[in-house]
Amino acid sequence: MTGILSRRWGVWALGTVAAATAGAALNFGIASAHQGIPPGQTPATAWGFVTNPVPSLFLLGAVYLYVNGLNNWPNPTHRVNAWQKACFFSGILVLFAALQSPIEPLAEHYFSVHQVQHLMVRMVGPLLILLGAPLTPMLRGMPTWARRNIVRRLVRSPLARWAYGKLTNPVFTTVTFLALLFIWQAPGPHDLAVHNDWVHELMHGTMLTSGFLFWWIVIDPKPHRSRLHYGLRVLYLGLIVLPNTLLGAGITFQEGLIYSAYQELPRPWEGFSYLSDQRFGGLILWVPGDMMSILAAGIVMFMWYQREMEANPNPPMPQPAIDADGDDGVEPDQTER
Repeated sequence: MTGILSRRWGVWALGTVAAATAGAALNFGIASAHQGIPPGQTPATAWGFVTNPVPSLFLLGAVYLYVNGLNNWPNPTHRVNAWQKACFFSGILVLFAALQSPIEPLAEHYFSVHQVQHLMVRMVGPLLILLGAPLTPMLRGMPTWARRNIVRRLVRSPLARWAYGKLTNPVFTTVTFLALLFIWQAPGPHDLAVHNDWVHELMHGTMLTSGFLFWWIVIDPKPHRSRLHYGLRVLYLGLIVLPNTLLGAGITFQEGLIYSAYQELPRPWEGFSYLSDQRFGGLILWVPGDMMSILAAGIVMFMWYQREMEANPNPPMPQPAIDADGDDGVEPDQTER
């Protein structure tokens, strides 16, 4: 029994470490110049993979591991259905759009586009990928030498189990998820990230990693089993709504400009004022961010119902109460009198 638990802890730790590593790797070199749309290009032609293919390579690598793992899994202990596969590939596409499409250079010109990008990186992409139950397929898709020399050592490592316990503590994941949001929305760090390549990479990398850690506790992708009961997960999601609302509303109703970095580059569309752009960005942070939490709470409640049905597929039907005199309280039909 101890050996089985150790293997599970190690596999989960590997998944957490892999998510953190992927978060950092996906953003290595993403902000190649941070000068917005390059001269001579338009928003329709400024695709990031042309100048910096690194994120695309990592996303393709994740797809390869996932597909290869599914193909090398002849007798799955838990099947990955078509809906889950669609979620995984949709999540990959969301991250590709956020990091490699014209959204990336446009985010240097418009605060509102930057908020769309952050929503995709920290909430939508990680949520969809974890809904695809990627842990087992991606582990099975790894080369044999990697599973033997890396996975097996992590499985047997007490340090890996300790790290997993700390990184996936619900208090830690919630505080980290919200703290990074507030830190990177503060005017100083946000403007610095727009100006500085390395800080910009750090911003996206930490957001992506915190997103995976946050949703890892909520979504419970097999064979992972979250330590939180489903009711607590709904509460867990509710905890992030109020801070997100306060931050988004504070930016939306701000009378003056908060961020100065967006005024330093010429804009493809000059009719959109800086203040309107800032307010629209705050609205994107506020409303879609809250809606994502509410939608995820609905998903968790559906998962809760499914788990209860699996545990008790044929619940007993309620029986009418019988009085002490044997009367069940139901009047006989008048035609039988």
